[in-house]
This record gives sequence, structure tokens and C-alpha cells, in this order.
Amino acid sequence: MVLNAEAGPTGPPPLVADGAPRLTLALNIRSHEETSVACRRVVTLIGSREGCKIALRHELVSPIHLAVVNDGSQVFAVDLASKRGARLNGLKLEHERLSDGDMLTIHPWELRVEIEEPTHAGQADVLPFSLEPSPRHVVLEHVDSGRILKPTRELCVIGRRNGCDIVVSDRQVSRVHALLFSYFGRPAIFDLLSRNQTFVNDQAVSYCFLDDADMVTVGETHFRVRLVGSAVSDRAGKGRLVDEGSEATVALDPEERTSDMIDIQAVDTTQNWRIAESLEKVARGR
Repeated sequence: MVLNAEAGPTGPPPLVADGAPRLTLALNIRSHEETSVACRRVVTLIGSREGCKIALRHELVSPIHLAVVNDGSQVFAVDLASKRGARLNGLKLEHERLSDGDMLTIHPWELRVEIEEPTHAGQADVLPFSLEPSPRHVVLEHVDSGRILKPTRELCVIGRRNGCDIVVSDRQVSRVHALLFSYFGRPAIFDLLSRNQTFVNDQAVSYCFLDDADMVTVGETHFRVRLVGSAVSDRAGKGRLVDEGSEATVALDPEERTSDMIDIQAVDTTQNWRIAESLEKVARGR
């Protein structure tokens, strides 16, 4: 397995490469005030719990509500099976590519999408890994049953909650547990602040790239990574893994926040907000 030097087994996802689009989210804090948040990492989490890049404190915001992913050439947003959902330009958002000027709504907040395209097309000199080989797709083989699960969208949500792309009713799996996607064409997995962590080859990871035959473990469920082109991928299909036992609610443990995170709390229903953390470091690009 090849890991980004900036994205070790327990570290955050890497900073986006120079050849990738630059994303900024402009939050409407008050009716006439905006705060711009530079999303410099490959994955940006938005939700009400600590550990999210943008923590929106409101009863209508799920703990892990939305993920925004920069795959190196495009920016996507995926709703993480949230209870209240999100909207993109007034329409229900599930899994969409974002464009400059789009408006994301996570009630009661609005976030304007600002995307700056890279100034140069070259990538070979800025990528933190080799693209040899460079698989386009990945499938997961459920180890116990041999069942093959093929993600059908750019972002694949793995978790216990209905609405996930791969639903695993394992009581040790969080409601939304991990995100499977590609960065510059290379398969990667990102742990969604899960209670019991995500493991690759028996090592706890927050983010890492995946190679053929890697073993991914969520809860007590094991998947073997198969790159498209291997014999097993011909049997690929979309499916659902179900544990017949009772499903207990998984409480999310608080995790330590990093210095570049935003924490905004609603103090009443008139949209008067207070910022619970200084934004100076964000303004300086830290």
C-alpha cells in the first residue's frame, strides 16, 4: 500500500495537489455577513459534532451531515444519510458535482460554493504518489459470503443506516462509517469519524489509498479490495449486507479537533449566530 506522506494511518486526508480545483465555502453567518472557509483538504466534513471541518451547531443538523470531496479534477458533495437532508440550488441533494456559484443549504445555513480552477494542467510534478498502476474503479468482496459490491457513484458511503450506498447491519458499524472514492484516479478510503474506526490490513486509518487485495474492516465486517480488471470484478453487483441481529444505536465518541476547524452555534431561531472559535487561522490559510 502506498500512503501519502501527509496522510499517514492516523492523520487527516492530504492537502489537495496544485493541479486540483481550489474550493472555498462562503457561510452566511448573519443576513449581511459571510465567512469564507478554504477547504484545502481532499475531504471536508460538515455536521454538528466535533471533528467536522465545519461544525454547525443546530438540532436540525446531523452529527455527520455532508461530505465535500475534491477528487483532483472535480468537486462532489454527498449527503451522509442525514435525517433532514441538504439542498443544492433549492433541490434535494444526494450525490452531486458542484460548480462555482452553487448554493448549498443545510438548514438554517446557506453555503455558497466558490471553485477556482487550477492555473496549470500539469500534475505529474505535484502528485504525492505514483499513478502506476492507476485503476479507475474498485469493487469490494465481502470475505465471509464472497459477495461482490460495486460502487456505482463517485462517492460510496459505507454504513449501517438506510440510505448508505453499502448498508452493513453490523452492530459495530456506525450509521455512516466510511467513504470510498478516488483521488486523481487512485482508490482511497476515508473514515467518517466512526466509533470503532476503519481498518486497512489490520491498521486503523483515517485516510489512505487502496491497492488490490487490501483488506478493509468496518466493525466486524471484512472486505477484500478488488481492482476492476481482476477476474472477481466480472461478478460485481450492487447489494446490501444484513446482520439479522438487533441493531443498536451507535453513539459517536467526541474526537480532538484540529486548529483549522470552524464551530458555529445557533443561539436562537432568528438567525443570530455566534462563532465559537476564532477564524484568524483560517483567514491565514492554516
